[in-house]
Amino acid sequence: MKILQRAAIGMAALVFASALPAQRLAGASSIGGGVTEPNSCKWTLETAPDRVRTPVQMDIHAAYRLFAFKSDGSIGYRVRSRFPHAAFLSYTLYKDDALVYAALLDRDVEPDPGSSNPFRAGELVDAADRSYTITVLPDGAAPDDSMANPIFMPPRARHSGLVTLVLAQRIYLPEPGEDRYGGIDEPTIEPFVASSPATPAACLDDDFTSITDQFGSVAGHFSQSPLPRNGRIGFYRPPVTQVPFADGDGLQTKRDCTGYLMATVYPDRLAVIRVPRLPAFFDNTDITSTTRFVEPDGVRYLSLGSYGATVMGVLENENIAGPDVQTLPDGSATFVAIPVGLSTGETATVIEKARLLGYNVMPLAAYGALIPGHAAQINPFLIYRNKVAAKGFPGNIKNVACFQGTSFAHAPWLYAASPANMGEYAPLGVECSVPEFLYGSCGRHFEYAQP
Repeated sequence: MKILQRAAIGMAALVFASALPAQRLAGASSIGGGVTEPNSCKWTLETAPDRVRTPVQMDIHAAYRLFAFKSDGSIGYRVRSRFPHAAFLSYTLYKDDALVYAALLDRDVEPDPGSSNPFRAGELVDAADRSYTITVLPDGAAPDDSMANPIFMPPRARHSGLVTLVLAQRIYLPEPGEDRYGGIDEPTIEPFVASSPATPAACLDDDFTSITDQFGSVAGHFSQSPLPRNGRIGFYRPPVTQVPFADGDGLQTKRDCTGYLMATVYPDRLAVIRVPRLPAFFDNTDITSTTRFVEPDGVRYLSLGSYGATVMGVLENENIAGPDVQTLPDGSATFVAIPVGLSTGETATVIEKARLLGYNVMPLAAYGALIPGHAAQINPFLIYRNKVAAKGFPGNIKNVACFQGTSFAHAPWLYAASPANMGEYAPLGVECSVPEFLYGSCGRHFEYAQP
């Protein structure tokens, strides 16, 4: 299958390097001064780089837009756009503790009058009229008929004048031929006085480029999942406290885990991962003008990505998503992550063997600095994603228990993905030396028993 030539943030570890400058708005806001005339606010950041440093946890099949702002509870925002030609769209609103406060998934967005939502059953996937409006409102505001698809900001703390918020737009897996944003221009963001929705407000003419250090202050407490035990690789759900600004479909607390699975591995051995039954997913590689949307009975999107202390990107195929995953006749999929430190000859031999077996091939990053120039070190790790699981789907990542102990790196095997919590859809892996993989049976047999 084709390897999509797109790159962007996936797992969304997006962290502020410093406190954001205050956004001062006109109208009824008490945040005075430094405003422009009423207009459409600018997105703070668009993130879709062609090359990434993998500890930043990017999925090369996704793209992000971020709008950071300070709120005193007096200003709302209308976000106007069109549904992308892609597999997935969402909006998430983050509090100043980097946790999701509110979320809106594509299928739940009511389209504008005369438009259709292409993420709903029976609708044309490439419908020409595909506009929508989202309204971001302060806590306590009473929406009226003019406020389509309302999502609400968190309440301000007592005696607090401002709260820092981030609105994130995510787009995953554009159709072939579309840009990484699914062929849709950036949405407009129109501020208005919350108590008088017909009254425009104004946007701050200021610099928000401080949202650039995507690991920021988390370097000191970033924790990885357990390393392999007796050669067996386990996949665990990272706590949201370890992945600031992680994706989510609703309110998160510090007791929650992400919707991803992490497997930490050693950097000098092959990591061989098998998914016994690959979930059904939304395949948008052959959309025509008459294709109507059918929600998969599995997930909307899935991928396996490779991360660590190595700069990699699209050309290295560090992330393999649904349409590109090669499956075996029994419906399973196996991946071989090859250490970047192997010789050219060894790498070529392993790739040839993997392809003869029908396995997917990807690089395995090196061990090294979590952030260049800092002492904290990071092992290579793999991230398995599946988004928008069908109701009752046994392979939903959220079926894996959320470990809340003091050290994620020492989570018991009970908290790993297994047939007990994900059925046939549970990923598991083994570590192999090059000779064991080439000439032995390593990477052919997988067991879920306690290692």
